Amino acid sequence: MKELKKVQTVASYTFQEVLKSKVLYNIMFLGLGLLIVTYVAQQFTYGAPSRIALDFGVGALSLSSVGIAIFMGVGLLSKEIENRTVYMIVSRPVKRSSFVLGRILGLNLILVLNILILSLLTLTVYFLTGGAVQPLIFWTILFIVIEASMVLLVVSLLSLLTSATLSVILSLVIFFAGHAIKEAQMTTFTQNRPVLEWILDFYHVALPAFGKINTRDLLLYNQTVDGQFLMSALGYSFTYSAFLVALILIIFEKKNLD
Repeated sequence: MKELKKVQTVASYTFQEVLKSKVLYNIMFLGLGLLIVTYVAQQFTYGAPSRIALDFGVGALSLSSVGIAIFMGVGLLSKEIENRTVYMIVSRPVKRSSFVLGRILGLNLILVLNILILSLLTLTVYFLTGGAVQPLIFWTILFIVIEASMVLLVVSLLSLLTSATLSVILSLVIFFAGHAIKEAQMTTFTQNRPVLEWILDFYHVALPAFGKINTRDLLLYNQTVDGQFLMSALGYSFTYSAFLVALILIIFEKKNLD
């Protein structure tokens, strides 16, 4: 229980620290952009402006959450080490694992706050322009939260192994590759090359396959999703996230802070 309280304390401090920064100003600019695009859609399109509002809103949700996750994740631990604030923390009766878990929890709360605010704005515009309630909308928002959390863990792990710049670049490559890998496996070019197909299959095991939890395209094209797919996506994301957290804890525990 004592360690749990320490995790909560670190998480609360992290949340307040980031909340005071300018990282959430993106909500204002993205919200303004959403309103402008929706207005233009209503004036110059004769289709479904609600569909355009949902398309732009979901895209803004995904990109902003991933951007914030990378921005915060790269400084999750490396920033504390460089500023030497981590020395004051770990010198106290606080385990390294508690410190890391608290930091991860606090930054995830910021991600959830950002996504919730943009989601409310997106859904408000969507419903005001005639959109209908779809359960897949809420599943998509949930998977965007999970996706951003996984990106946060990936960039945090990489920041412990390499420089900040390289960890950002690698995280972006892993993110876009994780979405493209599924489509690449379905191409004739890949299917006619067993070695390449094996490499792509191995990617699904070694690196995060974000395409497995992507329901945005299904939502925008009004496709149905069965419960098995959703449960499988949840199971995969939680399992892989736990794996990433375990790696971060192991590496930070053995990291020389001197």
